[in-house]
Amino acid sequence: MNLRPAIVWTLATLLAFLAVEALIFRTGWYNRWLEPHSSAGQVEGYLWWLAHRPAGSIPEVVVLGDSRIGHGLSACLADAAAGHHLHFWNLGINGTLPRDWYYMLRDADPDHRRFAAVVLALDQYSDEDYVDVYADRIVDLNFLIGRLRVTDCWEFASSMRSPENRRRALLGCLLKGVALGRDVRELLASWSDRLARATAWREHGLSDLNAFPGIGRDLRGLQADWERRVITFPPGIDDAARATIQATVMPSWPPYTGETTRYRQRWLPKIFDLYRNSPTRVILLELPRAPLPKPESVTPSYFLNAALPRDGVIALDRTTFRDLERPEFFFDGLHLNRAGRAIFSERLGRNVAALAGIR
Repeated sequence: MNLRPAIVWTLATLLAFLAVEALIFRTGWYNRWLEPHSSAGQVEGYLWWLAHRPAGSIPEVVVLGDSRIGHGLSACLADAAAGHHLHFWNLGINGTLPRDWYYMLRDADPDHRRFAAVVLALDQYSDEDYVDVYADRIVDLNFLIGRLRVTDCWEFASSMRSPENRRRALLGCLLKGVALGRDVRELLASWSDRLARATAWREHGLSDLNAFPGIGRDLRGLQADWERRVITFPPGIDDAARATIQATVMPSWPPYTGETTRYRQRWLPKIFDLYRNSPTRVILLELPRAPLPKPESVTPSYFLNAALPRDGVIALDRTTFRDLERPEFFFDGLHLNRAGRAIFSERLGRNVAALAGIR
C-alpha cells in the first residue's frame, strides 16, 4: 500500500491550515475586529489609537496600570497640571500587570523614544505576596494574544508557574485561533454588529474614555478598628464593594514566599531595558492603597531596593499619594472617585512635569 499520497495530502492540509491561521491572526487583520471590550480588544484599541496619533511637538507621557489608573487618572487634568507642555495617555486596563505592560510597550513604542516618560503604577512598593500568583495568570494570554509573536511563545509560556498553564499558553500563542475561539464564534454569529461596534470604538472610544468624569459616590462613614480588626461600613454598600474594602483595608496576606519579588524581577527590568539607551524616563509610583490610612506593610520593598538607583528610572516617594487614602476619595475598596481622581491627576501631572524638566 502506497502511503505517500496520504502523507503528502496530510502535510499539504496542515501547511494550508497554518498559512490561513497566520494570515488571519498574525497579520493584524483580526485584531481590528476583536470584541472592543474584551481583554484583547482593549489592548488592541489603545495600541491602535497610539499608532494612529503620531507623536507631535508636545512630549508625551504614557501611564500604565490596572483599573485603578483607568478610574484614577484624567489625562486631560494631568495635561492641564503640566501646563499643556505634556500630553498624557491613560493606559489603565483592568487586570493588567507588568508582564502585559512589557509587551504592550514593546509594540507601542518600537523605537523606544516616543515618550518623554513611561509611568508604571504599582499597587504598592512592598513585595507582599498574594493568593493569586501573578506569574501563573493565564488571563495574560487573553490580553496579549494580538501582540505575541511566534518568537515570544517559549518565553511567554515558560514564565507561567504551573505545567498546565505553560501548556495552554504555548498552544494559544502558537495557534492563536485556539485562544480566540470564543471571540471568533461570537464574531461569526453577529458579524455586522461586531464590525459596527469595533469601528465605532476605534473612532470614538478614546474621546469617550477621556471624557469620563469619574464616579461621584464616596465611602464617608467607613471606619476601621485595627485592634479588633473590625470594619464599619457606610450604609448602602453592596457586597462587591464590601469585598474590595475588606481586601485592601484589612488584607489577609499569605506567608511571604518571594513570588511578587520574583515576578517583578522578571518583568519590570525588561521594561527598564527597553529604554536603557533612550531619553525616556521610567517613573514608578505607588497608588493610593485603600480608602483608609493603614499600617505600613511588614514586607520590605525588596525589588525596589535592589533595582534602584538605575539610570533613567525614578520612583516617586511612597507618600506622594498617601493623603488620598480617605473614604471621601474612594468609591469602593480599590478605586478613586471623582474627587480623588482630580487630585491624583493634577499631582501626577505636576510631578512628571518636574521630573521631565518642564516647569
